[in-house]
Amino acid sequence: MNTKEIIDRIFKDPATKYELTEFDTLGKPLHEIINIYPKTSESGRDAGKTKYFMKSFVPFSSGKEEVQVFDENGKSNPEEIVRQLWVYKLLTAYEYRAEEIELEKSVHFGTEVNAKAADIVVYTDNTKQTPKIIIEVKKPKRKDGIEQLKSYLNAEGSPVGVWSNGSDSIILFRPYPANFDDTLVDIPKRGQEPKDVLEAKKTLAHLKKSFNFKKIVEDLEELVLADSGKDEFNEIFKLIFAKIWDEKEALENRTNQEVQFSKALDPEITYERINNLFHKACEEWPGIFKEGEDIELTKRHLQVCVGPIEGVRLMGSNLRIMDDAFEYLLPTEAKKKKGQFFTPRHVIEMCVRMLNPKKNEFVLDPSCGSAGFLLHAMEWCYPAEDNNSRELRKHRYAAKYLWGIDFEERAAKTSRALMLIAGDGHTNIFGPDVSSLDPKTWYETQSGQKLISKLIDAKLIAKPISKEDEPNILRDDDLAWKYFDELKFDVILANPPFAGEMKDKNMLSHYDLGKPALKRAKDKAAKEERDVLFIERILKFLKPGGRAAIVLPQGKFNNASLAFIREWILRKARLLAVVGLHPNTFKPHTGTKTSVIFIRKYTEEELNKIESIKQEVAVACPDYETEIKELLSQFENEIDIPDDNMPEAIAGLLFENFGEAETDPNETEEDIEERSEESQELADLIERANENIDSLRKELLIEKQKLEDMASDVDALKMKAQQEIEVITGNWSGTKRELAAVLKPLKDKLKADEKEIKEKQKEKIKRIKATIKSIEKAIPIAQEELKKLTNRGKLQLLLADEEMLGTLKERWIDAEVAKKLDYPIFMAVSEKGGKNNSGEYEFIIDEEGNFIEYDDGQPIIDQDLVNLDFGFEDLKDVNSLPEEKICIAEAFVQFAQKYGFEFWREN
Repeated sequence: MNTKEIIDRIFKDPATKYELTEFDTLGKPLHEIINIYPKTSESGRDAGKTKYFMKSFVPFSSGKEEVQVFDENGKSNPEEIVRQLWVYKLLTAYEYRAEEIELEKSVHFGTEVNAKAADIVVYTDNTKQTPKIIIEVKKPKRKDGIEQLKSYLNAEGSPVGVWSNGSDSIILFRPYPANFDDTLVDIPKRGQEPKDVLEAKKTLAHLKKSFNFKKIVEDLEELVLADSGKDEFNEIFKLIFAKIWDEKEALENRTNQEVQFSKALDPEITYERINNLFHKACEEWPGIFKEGEDIELTKRHLQVCVGPIEGVRLMGSNLRIMDDAFEYLLPTEAKKKKGQFFTPRHVIEMCVRMLNPKKNEFVLDPSCGSAGFLLHAMEWCYPAEDNNSRELRKHRYAAKYLWGIDFEERAAKTSRALMLIAGDGHTNIFGPDVSSLDPKTWYETQSGQKLISKLIDAKLIAKPISKEDEPNILRDDDLAWKYFDELKFDVILANPPFAGEMKDKNMLSHYDLGKPALKRAKDKAAKEERDVLFIERILKFLKPGGRAAIVLPQGKFNNASLAFIREWILRKARLLAVVGLHPNTFKPHTGTKTSVIFIRKYTEEELNKIESIKQEVAVACPDYETEIKELLSQFENEIDIPDDNMPEAIAGLLFENFGEAETDPNETEEDIEERSEESQELADLIERANENIDSLRKELLIEKQKLEDMASDVDALKMKAQQEIEVITGNWSGTKRELAAVLKPLKDKLKADEKEIKEKQKEKIKRIKATIKSIEKAIPIAQEELKKLTNRGKLQLLLADEEMLGTLKERWIDAEVAKKLDYPIFMAVSEKGGKNNSGEYEFIIDEEGNFIEYDDGQPIIDQDLVNLDFGFEDLKDVNSLPEEKICIAEAFVQFAQKYGFEFWREN
């Protein structure tokens, strides 16, 4: 094997798989920098075996000049290759001399010599007295070693340390005599000091485009963020927005594209510089952070954080890498609680390709999260490989046609950041605290008000605003449901939150799919699952003829009790496709089985045609009311009506509303009799309650009579007391004041006695009335529960419910209409989800076990939803593509072209 083959075997082995991106700027392929050669062992247990060595660029402290890196059994030493590449980089890029570099130098801690040795030590001169830089290298995927490096630096007094595994790296810096708690964007060259690195001017061309942002965040957590006492997510996002604004400004308005996002030697200057950039970003993109907000990290903490970030270029970077970082930043517990998860990009790409959004179509994601659907729609319609094409799509397409809404603060910030990184400018991303489900909330925030204004300007509201309402449209939230309940988007792509319930009765009353919840609740609190309401909201936000892809739990398609959802959808839209996703798709966050439904909203013309068909078939609709009465009459003398005798349509509706009549399919006659006895006990209880009411009512009449009798007694008592008062008054010879004092106790006692008697009697009557009311209220509930125990009782409830009878008729008519329409539906189930049971991505490997990559070096996920090798031009003639390359998305395109779907006729 030659050098390149061995490097590939070591670094592209599935167990290792790592990119050596740290060395991308060396100007040569790695196999031309290092030379790996074979040697055959001549003695000992390994005699006759071939081993592979490489010559070190500088001798080791021990004097050895070559080191083994591979053998024929596959045992490898990737860490050594990383070390030698660093040595080459020190010699060529940083201009150090070989005599100034030492490998595997023993590190002294006081009078002792540590058993471990520093991998690379760089000195300020060839006397090797003063360490300038210490480098600790690790093999791919190793993330430990920073604390070990710090100990070496402190022991040797070196101001700069590098931790690197060939791709991820962090540069530590101690501004002596301060503690070792700072970072640098780069190491100083020969003849330079750290301050020279800090003061060096940088342009966009100096920034790395290949990096692992998640690892940068993890390193910052270890160094400072975890102990900062601040919200890590929010503070990192402030830095991201400041960095993006600086890159945008450098690209558009600065000579030589010079960047300002960099640290200074003085933390005070660093803070002022970065905080100023953050304020300018807030001015450019208002509504993301609170007005007047500052970076809250201390100046010392910010100084550490800036170093690893300042050297990378965010705008135009790989979005999947940024996705991974943002998903890592979002606390797992919060994601579970809110049911919000980053949608895997191959799921998003499948949805975008199947619906094929056009360059002149308005696209919306009403729960946009990280804006993945919008980003992929932008890439699909306007691929951008350079700044000119990115600017073109930003101004011609994204600023007008891409729209996103999210209520959750962190999701809204994530979507804005990713849209900015993609070069969009997030012009039409709205939130936080803007709920797609309740347009009344739009009036409460700056972002919501902006959404209202822009919807009106873009003419995306379905109902024209009257002259009377126009002056108040931005102020009066009573107009929210009137004008913003229905919109006119061409394409909607969404993965609405699975978790959570909506309990606002006023809001639920605006939803057809919320009415069953209101009916079930009666006098109690109503609630409906959030994703159910999103289904209706999405259809209402679509224009007639518009199309949507919605990710939903499979229960929404399978549960018998949720048939009303499916019926509502099919009355409003044509079902284009259903794709069942693999169970691992959303792991590790949730194992909920999910599917994607693809629908196209009916036009007015199509609805009129369907209504005409309904009128034709309705005349033959069965008379369910008569059927039910006959069924009740037929089994009048039986214990209950057997399940086998229940018509299927009626039995299905009863199950949805009341559950099964029999809990055990093997129920015996004795079981039925026992259940009947339980029902009888409940019936007896109701009868006793009725008797109790009669008894209480009689008692109430008696108490009322007592009250009337007492009133007469009180009158007599008053008369007698008055007579006594007259006698006392007539015989009194003293003063009037003395007379009043004598009469007062008598009058007070009379009044108190009268009040006490009345209050006792009224309180008793009140208790009796409350008891009667409570029992009267409980009896119909108990009677209904009693009826729910049997098929007979359920049928009686059905007969008494006009809405349920209407549902039976509507279902029969819908079924007949479906037979008449008889349109094809694309159905598919994913067998390769791209993730394992732990939720880690699985990649495609070649025959030798190496990862297969795209041109940008990203490994290809092993999934069957979409083939990313094909672009739009390929899909226009999808039938000519190799069958073995066809995934679900391409199969749907074949299906769509076969049946003449208009959105796949031309782009």
